[in-house]
Amino acid sequence: MKKVILAFSAVGLIAFTACEKRETVVASDAQTVATTEGAESYTVDSDVSTINWRGYKINENQNEEGGHNGFVKLQSGTAQVSNGVLVGGTFTTDNTTIESVDLNDAPDKKAKLDGHLHSDDFFAVEQFPTSTFTITNVEATDGDYNSNITGNLKMREAEKSISFRANVNVTGDQLTIKSEEFAINRKDFGVDFQVAQGALIADQMPIKLDVVANRGAVATHDHGVHTTEEVPAETADVIVD
Repeated sequence: MKKVILAFSAVGLIAFTACEKRETVVASDAQTVATTEGAESYTVDSDVSTINWRGYKINENQNEEGGHNGFVKLQSGTAQVSNGVLVGGTFTTDNTTIESVDLNDAPDKKAKLDGHLHSDDFFAVEQFPTSTFTITNVEATDGDYNSNITGNLKMREAEKSISFRANVNVTGDQLTIKSEEFAINRKDFGVDFQVAQGALIADQMPIKLDVVANRGAVATHDHGVHTTEEVPAETADVIVD
């Protein structure tokens, strides 16, 4: 039996909203993990896959010009596909790469913000270098997104079941997962930091996933950088995860 893990960071442990407020997903007890026997493996291309975040204090403009925004890099990932349908996968973020981009023109402020995100107040990167999301179910849906993905999000010491919508497409040897921008409540995952005075940090944490994975590729690490390499067609089908 294979466990299927979709791992991603619930990045930037300040409150996240997008240019408009997103509905916060419900966090409930972790569920049983799905199995993917007989499914094909697609390896994440960490060079082109992205996880973006945006954060605000309660009184800030909740649009593209307000708050802070940035990204976190994927450390590794494997998606499982059966008969052209996503049934699971393993995506892991390198939380040491959490970085803001809105302060690129102010390096001192950027360093201060990024350092705070890495600290125990927020992401506690030294103690929790990764976060994981383990898929328990994928359902086809109608509307703007074709799939509803449910699974167990593990962040810091908490593990909860959440669901979010995404467009999932398998074309030839490539799989793409493009999620809606969805929000979780940081306090559900033990992130209770709040400023002593001034504008409060909101509890909502919206993030957005854009993942690309390729069939017949193997993950490699070069001096701490995660990459993928194509596997010759004649050997691709004999790889064992």
